[in-house]
Amino acid sequence: MNDLMPETITVREVLRLLWEADSYPCDGNHDWVVAAHMETEALAKAATAVPAPDDPPEFKVWLETLQKPGVSFDEREETYGAIQDYFGEKE
Repeated sequence: MNDLMPETITVREVLRLLWEADSYPCDGNHDWVVAAHMETEALAKAATAVPAPDDPPEFKVWLETLQKPGVSFDEREETYGAIQDYFGEKE
């Protein structure tokens, strides 16, 4: 594989990374920094994420919402709540 080509990542994988970042246990200030870094990395990968044929339509909406500049706190929290509900049930 060419080292200059980014590895393909699916929308589902990006949403799972966002779920992991949102679920990261934050007991101290350093933990919040780690969780924020995890979220930033996942959102960077979202730019090249590809949907799978069996992705539910919500996946696209959730990812677009979290990538939207200036997303409101309420909209962000509602989206993360939906991601938590979806992926939390799978664990």
